[in-house]
Order: sequence, then structure tokens, then C-alpha cells
Amino acid sequence: MASTWRQLLPQFLIMLLLYFVGVFALEAIGVNGFLPRIGVALIVAFGYPSLLRRMGRAPPAWDRGTREE
Repeated sequence: MASTWRQLLPQFLIMLLLYFVGVFALEAIGVNGFLPRIGVALIVAFGYPSLLRRMGRAPPAWDRGTREE
């Protein structure tokens, strides 16, 4: 369990940072509102893990079908 947390915490923090950078970038160009923020959240939530898996850099905890219980 601790190993899983050590793998996932940095990824969570990177995704959080990417979200805030995206929201600040939207505000800098004058786009405000709930829906654009949700769009950024969805892009980060689905795009970042997909990108890491495609590059072969995903943490082992993200492997599908291999859960430690």
C-alpha cells in the first residue's frame, strides 16, 4: 500500500499543477467560466495518464489488472 502511494502521489501533484497552469492560461487569455475549467480538468485527467502510458513512463500502480490487495 505504501508503495502505491509513493508511485501515485507525484503523479497526482503533477496533474494538479497542470490543471492550475491550464486554468491560469485560460484566465490570461480572457476565458472564464465553469465549463472551460471542467474541460481543462478532463483533458488533464484523461490526457496525462494516456500520454504517460503511450510513452511507457506510467507508474506500475496504473497497470490495468494488476492490483495489490
